[in-house]
Amino acid sequence: MIERITEASPRLKARIAGGLWLMVIVAGMTAFVIRSPMIARGDAVATATNILASESLFRFGFAADLVAGACYMGVTVLLYVLLKPVSRSLSLLAAFFGLAGVAIGSSTSVTNLAALVLLGGGEYSSAFTTSQLQAMALMSLRLSFQGFLISMVFFGFQCFLVGCLIVRSTFLPRILGVLLAIGGSSYIISSFATFLAPAFGARLSPFIVPLALLGEGSLTLWLIVKGVNEQRWKEQTSAAGERQ
Repeated sequence: MIERITEASPRLKARIAGGLWLMVIVAGMTAFVIRSPMIARGDAVATATNILASESLFRFGFAADLVAGACYMGVTVLLYVLLKPVSRSLSLLAAFFGLAGVAIGSSTSVTNLAALVLLGGGEYSSAFTTSQLQAMALMSLRLSFQGFLISMVFFGFQCFLVGCLIVRSTFLPRILGVLLAIGGSSYIISSFATFLAPAFGARLSPFIVPLALLGEGSLTLWLIVKGVNEQRWKEQTSAAGERQ
């Protein structure tokens, strides 16, 4: 399977990248929709009650996060291969940002499971009161959100760089690159705003996130439906080879 993907045409690779990106969006939104209603802001008791009442669903949300991370690794590698003819160094830098984002996001998502460990009882739980366990579970979920914001900074830089590469390419519409670069910038701005001024970041997020989704969504659909212009991709690849 891996060999077939490696030997596939640029258009097929683009469509595979688009399909994987769509899975990332669907899995990520699924995890968000599942988890968000369970977390009662500032109410550890209600949050614990919600999680324990829907433990299987909560675990499914965690699994969806893992699926999204695995699929995004595939997206990152395929985008590097497709955009390497534009600028190998810039494409490699974008790939490093993407992989770093996946690593950070995957590691911090473990704190979601920490909430289940704390609330599920066990050998060492008797050392804490129920209220303490519930408070620590809510704190672990809040820590997970902070880790998510950190990962989005790296994803934002990746999207911005990929957008710049698309603008400089000849085989993808430049407007897709502009939209993706704007979306990546939105992720970065929203994350840093939340770090520096949480209240302001919370008010800013509803306006910024749609821009990011527009950038990712438009490129995803284009890759799935159209892929890339193979002739122009080959021409730019040949031109890049001559420059080296």
